[in-house]
Amino acid sequence: MMKPHLLILLLLACAARAQTPEELYEAYSTPETRAVLERFEEAERRSQEAEAAAKARRTLTLGGAILIGLIPLGYIGREIIRKKSWRDNPGGTVRALGVGLAGGAVLFGLNYGVLYLKIKYGDGFNTILAFLIVAALVAGAIYLMKKKQS
Repeated sequence: MMKPHLLILLLLACAARAQTPEELYEAYSTPETRAVLERFEEAERRSQEAEAAAKARRTLTLGGAILIGLIPLGYIGREIIRKKSWRDNPGGTVRALGVGLAGGAVLFGLNYGVLYLKIKYGDGFNTILAFLIVAALVAGAIYLMKKKQS
């Protein structure tokens, strides 16, 4: 009759002595294993920090490019309001707004592209060359506009 009680008592004693997986891991892990895991955790933390910093740079780049892209539209809008040209020439006002919007989109695209490539490739991307190409495109567009008016 005592055997079932003794068995239950023995099981309770073993259950009280049982260790958690973390305790078992600590008991069997070596200093080398702990060092490797610490290096892995440090590398993972640095990777997450770098990813957050890259996201912040991309967001800042996007915001700056949007602000630069709004400059032509803002200037044209200010002139329209100041001169009240929508009363005298509504068609020309709409065309001016369209040109301002298109110019803003081009400015946004160029700025965002150049800044994004600079962030992505760092020193491997030649910023001066990119801005010279953009300046040549702008100069060519101005030349063609002047030539067409003549």
